[in-house]
Amino acid sequence: MQGKGILLSGPGTHISHLSTALRKAQRLHAIIHYYPHWEMELYDGRRKRLYTYRLFTWGMWAAWRRIPYWGKWDNPKTWHAALYDWLVAQHLPLSVQFVWGWSGYSLFTLQKARRYGLHTFLEFPTVHIAVYREIIQSVCSQLAISPTGPLHIPLSYVSRMEEEIKYADKVIVLSSFAKQTLIQRGVSVEKLHWIPLGVEEKLFTPASSLSQRPFRLLYVGRIDPLKGVFVLLEAWRRLRLPQAELWIVGHILPQVKPLLAQYEGIFRYSPPLPREKLGEVYRQATAFIFPTYVDSFGLVLLEAMASGLPVIATTHSAAPDLLEEGIISPGDIEALMEAILNFYERPDLAEIGRRNREIVETQYTLTEHYYARVQRFLDQQKV
Repeated sequence: MQGKGILLSGPGTHISHLSTALRKAQRLHAIIHYYPHWEMELYDGRRKRLYTYRLFTWGMWAAWRRIPYWGKWDNPKTWHAALYDWLVAQHLPLSVQFVWGWSGYSLFTLQKARRYGLHTFLEFPTVHIAVYREIIQSVCSQLAISPTGPLHIPLSYVSRMEEEIKYADKVIVLSSFAKQTLIQRGVSVEKLHWIPLGVEEKLFTPASSLSQRPFRLLYVGRIDPLKGVFVLLEAWRRLRLPQAELWIVGHILPQVKPLLAQYEGIFRYSPPLPREKLGEVYRQATAFIFPTYVDSFGLVLLEAMASGLPVIATTHSAAPDLLEEGIISPGDIEALMEAILNFYERPDLAEIGRRNREIVETQYTLTEHYYARVQRFLDQQKV
Protein backbone atom coordinates (compact mmCIF):
# COMPACT_ATOMS: atom_id res chain seq x y z
CA MET A 1 0.00 0.00 0.00
CA GLN A 2 1.35 3.43 -0.96
CA GLY A 3 1.81 5.84 1.92
CA LYS A 4 0.29 9.30 2.07
CA GLY A 5 1.80 12.44 3.48
CA ILE A 6 1.39 16.05 4.47
CA LEU A 7 2.63 18.89 2.27
CA LEU A 8 3.50 22.22 3.86
CA SER A 9 2.83 25.29 1.75
CA GLY A 10 5.08 28.27 1.22
CA PRO A 11 5.62 31.28 -1.03
CA GLY A 12 7.20 29.30 -3.85
CA THR A 13 5.69 29.54 -7.33
CA HIS A 14 5.45 25.82 -7.95
CA ILE A 15 3.57 24.74 -4.82
CA SER A 16 0.39 24.11 -6.82
CA HIS A 17 2.29 21.87 -9.27
CA LEU A 18 3.84 19.86 -6.44
CA SER A 19 0.53 19.41 -4.64
CA THR A 20 -1.11 18.28 -7.89
CA ALA A 21 1.73 15.81 -8.51
CA LEU A 22 1.24 14.28 -5.05
CA ARG A 23 -2.52 14.19 -5.50
CA LYS A 24 -2.28 12.48 -8.89
CA ALA A 25 0.10 9.93 -7.39
CA GLN A 26 -2.52 9.35 -4.66
CA ARG A 27 0.13 10.20 -2.05
CA LEU A 28 -1.36 13.41 -0.61
CA HIS A 29 -3.27 13.26 2.66
CA ALA A 30 -3.48 17.05 2.92
CA ILE A 31 -1.74 20.30 2.09
CA ILE A 32 -1.61 22.85 4.89
CA HIS A 33 -1.84 26.42 3.63
CA TYR A 34 -0.16 29.35 5.34
CA TYR A 35 -1.85 32.27 3.57
CA PRO A 36 -4.25 34.02 3.87
CA HIS A 37 -5.55 31.59 6.52
CA TRP A 38 -4.05 28.62 8.31
CA GLU A 39 -6.12 25.79 6.88
CA MET A 40 -5.85 22.15 5.93
CA GLU A 41 -6.90 21.10 2.41
CA LEU A 42 -7.60 17.38 2.32
CA TYR A 43 -6.76 15.13 -0.63
CA ASP A 44 -10.35 15.29 -1.91
CA GLY A 45 -10.33 19.10 -2.05
CA ARG A 46 -12.27 19.74 1.16
CA ARG A 47 -10.81 22.53 3.30
CA LYS A 48 -10.79 22.71 7.06
CA ARG A 49 -9.91 26.11 8.46
CA LEU A 50 -8.27 25.76 11.83
CA TYR A 51 -6.97 29.25 12.51
CA THR A 52 -7.54 32.70 11.04
CA TYR A 53 -4.34 34.58 11.73
CA ARG A 54 -4.37 36.96 8.79
CA LEU A 55 -5.12 40.09 10.83
CA PHE A 56 -2.48 39.11 13.38
CA THR A 57 0.27 38.73 10.77
CA TRP A 58 -0.75 41.92 8.96
CA GLY A 59 -0.59 43.78 12.26
CA MET A 60 2.79 42.28 13.05
CA TRP A 61 4.26 43.45 9.74
CA ALA A 62 2.66 46.91 10.01
CA ALA A 63 3.99 47.45 13.53
CA TRP A 64 7.46 46.21 12.61
CA ARG A 65 7.82 48.73 9.78
CA ARG A 66 7.25 51.54 12.27
CA ILE A 67 10.01 50.51 14.67
CA PRO A 68 12.91 52.98 14.19
CA TYR A 69 16.04 51.42 12.67
CA TRP A 70 14.99 47.87 13.57
CA GLY A 71 11.98 48.04 11.29
CA LYS A 72 14.25 49.13 8.44
CA TRP A 73 16.91 46.46 8.77
CA ASP A 74 14.96 43.48 10.00
CA ASN A 75 11.47 42.07 9.54
CA PRO A 76 9.16 39.46 11.09
CA LYS A 77 9.60 36.98 8.23
CA THR A 78 11.04 34.40 10.62
CA TRP A 79 8.25 34.92 13.14
CA HIS A 80 5.58 34.54 10.48
CA ALA A 81 7.15 31.31 9.21
CA ALA A 82 7.64 29.98 12.75
CA LEU A 83 4.01 30.66 13.71
CA TYR A 84 2.70 28.74 10.70
CA ASP A 85 5.20 25.93 11.30
CA TRP A 86 4.31 25.65 15.00
CA LEU A 87 0.61 25.36 14.16
CA VAL A 88 1.33 22.62 11.61
CA ALA A 89 3.42 20.69 14.15
CA GLN A 90 0.60 20.86 16.73
CA HIS A 91 -1.89 19.33 14.28
CA LEU A 92 0.41 16.92 12.44
CA PRO A 93 -1.53 13.67 11.88
CA LEU A 94 0.83 10.91 12.95
CA SER A 95 -1.01 8.41 10.77
CA VAL A 96 0.74 9.73 7.64
CA GLN A 97 3.95 8.17 6.29
CA PHE A 98 5.84 11.32 5.29
CA VAL A 99 6.07 15.08 5.66
CA TRP A 100 7.06 17.14 2.63
CA GLY A 101 8.17 20.48 4.05
CA TRP A 102 8.79 23.84 2.41
CA SER A 103 12.12 25.51 3.07
CA GLY A 104 11.88 28.20 5.75
CA TYR A 105 8.44 27.06 6.96
CA SER A 106 8.98 23.54 8.30
CA LEU A 107 11.54 23.30 11.12
CA PHE A 108 9.23 22.39 14.03
CA THR A 109 7.18 20.05 11.85
CA LEU A 110 10.23 18.20 10.55
CA GLN A 111 11.59 17.85 14.09
CA LYS A 112 8.33 16.31 15.29
CA ALA A 113 8.05 14.05 12.24
CA ARG A 114 11.55 12.68 12.86
CA ARG A 115 10.73 11.98 16.52
CA TYR A 116 7.81 9.85 15.43
CA GLY A 117 9.68 8.01 12.70
CA LEU A 118 8.05 9.63 9.67
CA HIS A 119 9.91 10.17 6.40
CA THR A 120 10.95 13.81 6.03
CA PHE A 121 11.46 15.62 2.72
CA LEU A 122 12.30 19.30 2.28
CA GLU A 123 11.41 21.23 -0.86
CA PHE A 124 14.24 23.73 -1.37
CA PRO A 125 13.02 26.20 -4.06
CA THR A 126 16.05 28.47 -3.72
CA VAL A 127 19.82 28.30 -3.60
CA HIS A 128 21.52 27.99 -0.22
CA ILE A 129 20.10 30.92 1.70
CA ALA A 130 23.51 32.15 2.90
CA VAL A 131 24.72 32.30 -0.73
CA TYR A 132 21.52 34.10 -1.70
CA ARG A 133 22.02 36.64 1.07
CA GLU A 134 25.64 37.28 0.10
CA ILE A 135 24.70 37.90 -3.53
CA ILE A 136 21.94 40.30 -2.46
CA GLN A 137 24.39 42.33 -0.40
CA SER A 138 26.99 42.39 -3.17
CA VAL A 139 24.59 43.46 -5.94
CA CYS A 140 22.84 46.08 -3.78
CA SER A 141 26.25 47.51 -2.86
CA GLN A 142 27.17 47.80 -6.56
CA LEU A 143 23.92 49.66 -7.29
CA ALA A 144 24.16 51.77 -4.11
CA ILE A 145 20.73 50.73 -2.80
CA SER A 146 19.73 49.28 0.57
CA PRO A 147 18.80 45.57 0.81
CA THR A 148 15.47 46.28 2.49
CA GLY A 149 11.94 44.96 1.99
CA PRO A 150 11.81 41.70 0.01
CA LEU A 151 15.57 41.92 -0.49
CA HIS A 152 16.27 41.65 3.24
CA ILE A 153 16.88 38.16 4.61
CA PRO A 154 17.09 38.15 8.44
CA LEU A 155 19.94 36.10 9.90
CA SER A 156 17.37 34.29 12.02
CA TYR A 157 15.70 33.09 8.80
CA VAL A 158 19.06 31.90 7.45
CA SER A 159 19.57 29.90 10.66
CA ARG A 160 16.07 28.39 10.42
CA MET A 161 16.63 27.22 6.83
CA GLU A 162 20.03 25.76 7.65
CA GLU A 163 18.60 23.92 10.68
CA GLU A 164 15.75 22.43 8.62
CA ILE A 165 18.24 20.64 6.37
CA LYS A 166 19.49 18.61 9.35
CA TYR A 167 16.05 17.11 9.95
CA ALA A 168 15.29 16.23 6.31
CA ASP A 169 15.96 12.74 4.99
CA LYS A 170 16.08 14.25 1.51
CA VAL A 171 16.37 17.85 0.29
CA ILE A 172 14.77 18.43 -3.11
CA VAL A 173 16.61 20.94 -5.30
CA LEU A 174 15.54 22.34 -8.66
CA SER A 175 18.81 22.71 -10.60
CA SER A 176 22.44 21.68 -10.63
CA PHE A 177 23.37 25.26 -9.75
CA ALA A 178 21.17 25.22 -6.63
CA LYS A 179 22.51 21.79 -5.72
CA GLN A 180 26.11 23.01 -5.97
CA THR A 181 25.47 25.94 -3.58
CA LEU A 182 24.27 23.50 -0.91
CA ILE A 183 27.23 21.17 -1.45
CA GLN A 184 29.60 24.12 -1.12
CA ARG A 185 27.99 24.90 2.26
CA GLY A 186 28.55 21.39 3.58
CA VAL A 187 25.33 19.55 2.71
CA SER A 188 26.10 15.96 1.74
CA VAL A 189 25.48 14.90 -1.85
CA GLU A 190 23.60 11.83 -0.60
CA LYS A 191 20.98 14.04 1.07
CA LEU A 192 20.18 15.99 -2.12
CA HIS A 193 17.71 14.93 -4.79
CA TRP A 194 17.20 16.86 -8.03
CA ILE A 195 13.63 17.28 -9.34
CA PRO A 196 13.55 19.94 -12.08
CA LEU A 197 10.31 21.77 -12.75
CA GLY A 198 7.93 21.24 -15.65
CA VAL A 199 5.83 23.59 -17.75
CA GLU A 200 2.30 23.51 -19.20
CA GLU A 201 3.30 22.88 -22.79
CA LYS A 202 -0.26 23.44 -24.03
CA LEU A 203 -0.45 26.88 -22.44
CA PHE A 204 2.90 28.05 -23.80
CA THR A 205 3.11 27.25 -27.50
CA PRO A 206 5.19 28.62 -30.40
CA ALA A 207 3.93 31.28 -32.79
CA SER A 208 3.20 30.16 -36.33
CA SER A 209 6.38 31.98 -37.41
CA LEU A 210 9.20 33.69 -35.54
CA SER A 211 9.36 37.42 -36.24
CA GLN A 212 12.81 38.54 -37.39
CA ARG A 213 12.03 42.27 -37.54
CA PRO A 214 11.38 44.11 -35.42
CA PHE A 215 13.66 42.10 -33.18
CA ARG A 216 11.78 41.84 -29.86
CA LEU A 217 13.80 40.80 -26.82
CA LEU A 218 11.58 39.78 -23.89
CA TYR A 219 12.23 39.64 -20.14
CA VAL A 220 9.59 38.29 -17.74
CA GLY A 221 10.13 38.42 -13.99
CA ARG A 222 10.46 40.70 -11.00
CA ILE A 223 12.31 43.94 -11.67
CA ASP A 224 14.84 43.94 -8.87
CA PRO A 225 18.66 44.00 -8.57
CA LEU A 226 19.00 40.21 -8.31
CA LYS A 227 17.41 39.53 -11.69
CA GLY A 228 20.12 41.44 -13.56
CA VAL A 229 17.60 43.80 -15.18
CA PHE A 230 19.87 46.82 -14.83
CA VAL A 231 22.76 45.03 -16.51
CA LEU A 232 20.32 44.21 -19.32
CA LEU A 233 19.12 47.81 -19.60
CA GLU A 234 22.66 49.16 -19.74
CA ALA A 235 23.66 46.59 -22.36
CA TRP A 236 20.59 47.46 -24.42
CA ARG A 237 21.32 51.19 -24.22
CA ARG A 238 24.88 50.67 -25.40
CA LEU A 239 23.90 48.40 -28.30
CA ARG A 240 21.36 50.83 -29.87
CA LEU A 241 20.13 48.19 -32.29
CA PRO A 242 17.94 49.44 -35.17
CA GLN A 243 14.53 47.82 -35.57
CA ALA A 244 14.79 46.31 -32.11
CA GLU A 245 12.56 46.46 -29.03
CA LEU A 246 13.09 45.43 -25.42
CA TRP A 247 9.93 44.26 -23.64
CA ILE A 248 9.92 43.92 -19.83
CA VAL A 249 7.03 42.30 -17.92
CA GLY A 250 6.93 42.10 -14.12
CA HIS A 251 6.53 43.70 -10.72
CA ILE A 252 8.83 46.63 -9.92
CA LEU A 253 10.32 46.84 -6.43
CA PRO A 254 9.90 50.38 -5.00
CA GLN A 255 13.58 50.87 -4.19
CA VAL A 256 14.66 50.39 -7.81
CA LYS A 257 12.23 52.86 -9.40
CA PRO A 258 14.80 55.73 -9.37
CA LEU A 259 17.31 53.46 -11.16
CA LEU A 260 14.69 52.42 -13.68
CA ALA A 261 13.89 56.05 -14.48
CA GLN A 262 17.40 56.46 -15.95
CA TYR A 263 16.42 54.10 -18.79
CA GLU A 264 13.02 55.56 -19.53
CA GLY A 265 12.13 55.39 -23.21
CA ILE A 266 14.42 52.53 -24.24
CA PHE A 267 12.07 49.69 -23.27
CA ARG A 268 8.39 48.80 -23.26
CA TYR A 269 7.01 47.89 -19.84
CA SER A 270 4.00 45.82 -18.75
CA PRO A 271 2.93 45.00 -15.16
CA PRO A 272 2.65 41.32 -14.18
CA LEU A 273 0.21 39.34 -16.33
CA PRO A 274 -1.84 36.22 -15.55
CA ARG A 275 -0.17 33.06 -16.84
CA GLU A 276 -3.06 32.61 -19.27
CA LYS A 277 -2.09 35.88 -20.98
CA LEU A 278 1.66 35.42 -20.84
CA GLY A 279 1.63 32.86 -23.62
CA GLU A 280 0.55 35.49 -26.14
CA VAL A 281 3.36 37.83 -25.03
CA TYR A 282 5.94 35.08 -25.58
CA ARG A 283 4.51 34.44 -29.04
CA GLN A 284 5.08 38.09 -29.99
CA ALA A 285 8.77 37.98 -29.03
CA THR A 286 11.82 37.07 -31.11
CA ALA A 287 14.04 35.96 -28.23
CA PHE A 288 13.96 35.70 -24.44
CA ILE A 289 16.51 36.88 -21.88
CA PHE A 290 17.02 36.00 -18.21
CA PRO A 291 20.16 37.79 -16.91
CA THR A 292 19.69 36.79 -13.26
CA TYR A 293 22.43 37.00 -10.64
CA VAL A 294 20.85 34.16 -8.67
CA ASP A 295 17.86 31.90 -9.28
CA SER A 296 17.39 28.30 -8.26
CA PHE A 297 15.60 27.52 -11.53
CA GLY A 298 13.65 30.18 -13.41
CA LEU A 299 10.37 28.71 -14.63
CA VAL A 300 10.23 31.49 -17.23
CA LEU A 301 13.05 29.67 -19.03
CA LEU A 302 10.78 26.70 -19.67
CA GLU A 303 7.89 28.98 -20.61
CA ALA A 304 10.06 30.71 -23.22
CA MET A 305 11.48 27.43 -24.52
CA ALA A 306 8.00 25.92 -24.79
CA SER A 307 7.02 29.04 -26.75
CA GLY A 308 9.71 28.22 -29.29
CA LEU A 309 12.03 31.09 -28.39
CA PRO A 310 15.83 31.17 -28.39
CA VAL A 311 16.98 32.00 -24.86
CA ILE A 312 19.86 33.87 -23.26
CA ALA A 313 20.35 33.14 -19.53
CA THR A 314 23.06 33.02 -16.88
CA THR A 315 24.86 30.12 -15.27
CA HIS A 316 23.21 31.07 -11.94
CA SER A 317 19.91 29.45 -12.92
CA ALA A 318 18.72 26.22 -14.50
CA ALA A 319 20.05 27.38 -17.89
CA PRO A 320 23.06 25.00 -17.92
CA ASP A 321 20.64 22.08 -17.37
CA LEU A 322 18.19 23.21 -20.07
CA LEU A 323 19.92 25.10 -22.88
CA GLU A 324 22.31 24.10 -25.63
CA GLU A 325 23.56 27.68 -26.15
CA GLY A 326 23.02 31.26 -24.98
CA ILE A 327 24.50 30.71 -21.51
CA ILE A 328 26.54 33.57 -20.00
CA SER A 329 28.02 34.56 -16.63
CA PRO A 330 25.91 36.82 -14.38
CA GLY A 331 26.81 40.51 -14.31
CA ASP A 332 29.07 40.31 -17.40
CA ILE A 333 27.78 43.18 -19.51
CA GLU A 334 30.17 42.54 -22.40
CA ALA A 335 29.10 38.88 -22.64
CA LEU A 336 25.47 39.97 -22.44
CA MET A 337 25.89 42.46 -25.28
CA GLU A 338 27.66 39.85 -27.39
CA ALA A 339 24.91 37.28 -26.79
CA ILE A 340 22.15 39.76 -27.70
CA LEU A 341 23.99 40.88 -30.83
CA ASN A 342 24.56 37.26 -31.82
CA PHE A 343 20.82 36.52 -31.74
CA TYR A 344 20.03 39.83 -33.44
CA GLU A 345 22.24 38.95 -36.41
CA ARG A 346 21.60 35.21 -36.71
CA PRO A 347 19.25 33.96 -39.42
CA ASP A 348 18.58 30.58 -37.74
CA LEU A 349 16.68 31.75 -34.64
CA ALA A 350 13.62 29.75 -35.64
CA GLU A 351 15.69 26.55 -35.62
CA ILE A 352 17.10 27.36 -32.15
CA GLY A 353 13.57 27.96 -30.90
CA ARG A 354 12.37 24.71 -32.47
CA ARG A 355 15.08 22.77 -30.63
CA ASN A 356 14.18 24.47 -27.36
CA ARG A 357 10.55 23.44 -27.81
CA GLU A 358 11.69 19.90 -28.53
CA ILE A 359 13.75 19.82 -25.32
CA VAL A 360 10.66 20.79 -23.34
CA GLU A 361 8.45 18.22 -25.05
CA THR A 362 10.89 15.38 -24.44
CA GLN A 363 12.07 16.25 -20.91
CA TYR A 364 10.29 19.08 -19.12
CA THR A 365 6.51 18.98 -19.53
CA LEU A 366 4.45 19.31 -16.39
CA THR A 367 2.13 16.33 -16.71
CA GLU A 368 4.39 13.80 -18.42
CA HIS A 369 7.74 14.58 -16.79
CA TYR A 370 7.44 16.60 -13.55
CA TYR A 371 4.59 14.54 -12.12
CA ALA A 372 6.43 11.34 -13.05
CA ARG A 373 9.63 12.52 -11.33
CA VAL A 374 7.74 13.20 -8.09
CA GLN A 375 6.11 9.75 -8.28
CA ARG A 376 9.46 8.08 -8.99
CA PHE A 377 11.11 9.89 -6.06
CA LEU A 378 8.49 8.63 -3.62
CA ASP A 379 8.82 5.09 -5.00
CA GLN A 380 12.58 5.26 -4.48
CA GLN A 381 12.07 6.37 -0.86
CA LYS A 382 9.73 3.39 -0.33
CA VAL A 383 6.82 5.36 1.09
